[in-house]
Amino acid sequence: MLTIELSETIAAPLPSAWALVSDPRQQHRFTAYGVNHVHQTNASDLGPEFKWSEQGVLLGQRYECECGVFAWEPPNWFCFGTRNLFHVSFELDPVAEGVRLLYRVELPQTPEGRRDAFVELCRETLDRLKRLLESETHGG
Repeated sequence: MLTIELSETIAAPLPSAWALVSDPRQQHRFTAYGVNHVHQTNASDLGPEFKWSEQGVLLGQRYECECGVFAWEPPNWFCFGTRNLFHVSFELDPVAEGVRLLYRVELPQTPEGRRDAFVELCRETLDRLKRLLESETHGG
């Protein structure tokens, strides 16, 4: 199993950060891989029962998966993914500078030999998320 943890302090208010990371329909705005389509598959509002299908391109390969929420503790923790393929979590803690975000990705079926490619992808995703939130917060 491959596990990647990255953290970053983001100069943005906690409610703004939570609104962005906890809505799968917004992923395309900051992920470093191509989320091409997110389609809600149940009638739940965003929250612990929310489910969706997702299509995109990851490391040059097309993918399609059914996703669900594993943890929902607003405004501090959101975890989603699939049972056996991946888990992604965002843990947010308010700090004086804005919010400290811990981004964790678990890939149970991914060999250790793919670590560098996935770490780079996760780092770029976190960098994009930071730029987006800070530009929206500071009008940049």
